[in-house]
Amino acid sequence: MERAYDDAKYGNYSRRPYIDMVIPSLTDPSVAPPGKHVMSCFVQYAPYKLKEGTWDEKREAFGDNVIETVAEFAPNLKNIIVGRQVVTPLDLEREFGPTEGNIFQGDLSLEQLFFLRPVPGFAQYKSPIKNLWMCGSATHPGGGIMGAPGRLAALEILKHAKGKN
Repeated sequence: MERAYDDAKYGNYSRRPYIDMVIPSLTDPSVAPPGKHVMSCFVQYAPYKLKEGTWDEKREAFGDNVIETVAEFAPNLKNIIVGRQVVTPLDLEREFGPTEGNIFQGDLSLEQLFFLRPVPGFAQYKSPIKNLWMCGSATHPGGGIMGAPGRLAALEILKHAKGKN
């Protein structure tokens, strides 16, 4: 993971990316045509701003790099792909709005985890503004699609409401 991050910190997508890969059609065949599969790769690390070129120019090369990396372990992969979609950090920002395409709303590094997320002093979902609570990816335990920040914020709100009664 550290080597994968090294490229990104210098403005390049990782030549040896960390890939979190799932094949949802293995458990739900209805998401693909009969006899086919869908594969999703969540790739780390790709900086928002590239040192050279733009994401619109580098999108396909980035996708090729991911496929080449996976193909080292699944040699026939390149021959069986019938379509693909490559989503860059810029695409995430354009389509869904997270700043710089960061679904975690900040690095998931040691200085931004647990009681330090989103910043020291505001880790219990309550903001410094009265009755404004935080429940997004920037709060503990982080982003993704798990919904944990929202649930944990709701539990804090309920505790706060009970304390006022």
